[in-house]
Amino acid sequence: MAIEVTLPRQGWSMDEAAFVGWLKQDGETVKAGEPLFAVETDKAVQEIESLDGGILRLTPNSPKEGDTVRVADVLGYLVAPGEATPASAPIHQPAAKTASDAVPACARGSAPAASAPVSGVPPVPTGRPVSPRAAKRAIQEGVDLRTVRGTGRGGRIRERDVLAAAAGGGAVPAAQAVPPIPGREVQTSTLRRTVAERMHRSKTLTASVTLTTRVDAAALVRLRQSLKANTKDKAVPAYGDIIMRETAQALLEHPALYARWEEDHIRHPDSVNIGFAVDTDAGLVVPVVRNASKHDLEKLAALTRDLAERARTRRLAPEELCGGTFTITNLGMAGIDAFTPIINWPECAVLGIGQITREPVVQAENVVVGDRLWLSLSFDHRIVDGAPAARFLETLRQRIERVGQD
Repeated sequence: MAIEVTLPRQGWSMDEAAFVGWLKQDGETVKAGEPLFAVETDKAVQEIESLDGGILRLTPNSPKEGDTVRVADVLGYLVAPGEATPASAPIHQPAAKTASDAVPACARGSAPAASAPVSGVPPVPTGRPVSPRAAKRAIQEGVDLRTVRGTGRGGRIRERDVLAAAAGGGAVPAAQAVPPIPGREVQTSTLRRTVAERMHRSKTLTASVTLTTRVDAAALVRLRQSLKANTKDKAVPAYGDIIMRETAQALLEHPALYARWEEDHIRHPDSVNIGFAVDTDAGLVVPVVRNASKHDLEKLAALTRDLAERARTRRLAPEELCGGTFTITNLGMAGIDAFTPIINWPECAVLGIGQITREPVVQAENVVVGDRLWLSLSFDHRIVDGAPAARFLETLRQRIERVGQD
């Protein structure tokens, strides 16, 4: 009997993926455990293994590169020698799983979901808790969350509340839609939609506040110059690696800054897992360095180099993109001094690093040339107040100004 080849779920929030391509040819023999096809889910390209063996048979309805496929879609068949291929049927029909259905070891709420086309207007902050599924559904249905009555605990808005509002006229009337502007349309990728949804979710569901401070970067510059002079046959740690190490140690002194907002409670993780933003040709990717506070500078630099290289070539595993408890984004190489980074929800805070500049500095009533650096900290005011966030930033500033001197 022919076995259906289907798309398994690769994360708790995954509904669909972009089909990358078949790794076996039509008519080729497939063994159990062999990679069968590849899809782009969230921010990674994954190879899906087959749980069964047989001869791969594709139909006219089998997906091609760039097609969007949904979880449990029938993509093709595995048949025995001499067995006929079943009659072609449209995809998007649920069927039995034949490939691995493993879910990445991510904390619930940390994995991004590919968004559906946005209709109407996006939801807005309500002052009440909103579940992630409700926020996503509000975007899809064009429902203004201010018009929705939450039936969850403490007035929390759930998905069914949004659906009820949409059915009852809570969606924005089509007559209010803004007419399209003439121009060229560019199809958005799965990654671009993921980034868009995550950024909108963060702005909608967090009470974001940004603090900035200037840092004397003289010690930071001296340390890296010393590393360059004394390191042979090895890559020199970047400024970002040094700041990540100091950030991880500062977080241990201020654990509220690496807490996470989950559903209706705050979780304090057992480890400092720092995500760092990587600019790729496909879009922004945030791989995670786990247990960052336990690595020395050399190990930390090696980890960030490896993760960044594989992020740019789309070779990261899903579990390397989730489970972060704090995020760092560095725009110094782009000539930016200070900026307002967006929180990587459901984390509490994100640190923005600006460029190191040479400028006049007053020291003991003398004007000398010094190195200065801006740090920008955005934090969720629901989790932590301004004073504790400021104390963390002050601790980090002091650590950077003393780096290499202890």
